Amino acid sequence: MKKIITSLSSALLIFVASLSFTGVAKSAEFFTIGTGGPTGVYFQTGNAICKMLHKSAIAKEHGRKKGIDKAYRCTAPSTGGSNYNIGQIAAGEFQFGVAQSDWQYHAVNGSSKWEGKQYSDLRAVFSVHNEPFQIWARKKAKVKDFAGLKGKVVNIGNAGSGQRGTMEVLMDAKGVSNSFFKSTTELTSSEQVKALCDGKIDAFGYSVGFPNGAMENAASCGAKALPINLTGPEVQGLIDGAAYYASAVIPAGTYTGQKKDVTTFGVKATVVTSANVSDELVYLVVKAVMENFDDFKKQHPAFASLKKEDMIAAGLSAPLHPGAIKYYKEAGLM
Repeated sequence: MKKIITSLSSALLIFVASLSFTGVAKSAEFFTIGTGGPTGVYFQTGNAICKMLHKSAIAKEHGRKKGIDKAYRCTAPSTGGSNYNIGQIAAGEFQFGVAQSDWQYHAVNGSSKWEGKQYSDLRAVFSVHNEPFQIWARKKAKVKDFAGLKGKVVNIGNAGSGQRGTMEVLMDAKGVSNSFFKSTTELTSSEQVKALCDGKIDAFGYSVGFPNGAMENAASCGAKALPINLTGPEVQGLIDGAAYYASAVIPAGTYTGQKKDVTTFGVKATVVTSANVSDELVYLVVKAVMENFDDFKKQHPAFASLKKEDMIAAGLSAPLHPGAIKYYKEAGLM
């Protein structure tokens, strides 16, 4: 009899606990931030935003007297990158995404890969770190500049990623196609470093903030890889022809074996959303980051030099979401 009572008590406790969890789950609104490869800064950006939101946006029903009326829960999964994230926002699958500033521009204006697929409901939230486009080559490949990639095995990035898009823009500016290389691969950002270190590819292109742990791995593994300079009239033409591109320098000593500055061009990482996402949610996301700014900047070295004033202007081609504007005005940033 005692065993029966004990079993019934245990079952009752589990039932009550499950009811409690269900109540929390029903009262919370879940949303998703699309990021990038698990070793990249986009993944860290999305998860840092979630961390700030969970830290500050606590509902009244969860014990905070001055809390918000509704709880929000955020996830930031690894994805295919910029264009994939924007596409998922357009489809209503994601509420936010991290995207390169150039692909934000192309999506909202219906240009480049977004020609005929213009997404005019795309909205900007804020920009984040600088992202120099980098081509990394293993030491034995003896690649000093873009011309040195001729006849080499090069990873151009997975379809839908920002790195693939920018690589194709650069190739077009240089007047070359895939046939310029010995062969090309379509590895993701999380796969390409291992392939380089294993000698399966000679080089890869990647838009990423620095310092970056995966790039340090490329520099310190058996490949002894380094980024190459991307300069010349073709690159300058890209910079002069688009407001979302700018010259960028990766300082000497950033990575193992890097004895000289590396000059290239780059974009901004930006956080975007849809006009259909509620003002309240966007307001809370922006507020969570801006009011925990010092903590946010500690989440990754690429965030160390961020300034709030730059984040609400630089690299933003889509209109700002009204929820973001509401916070920026309240905080005196606009």
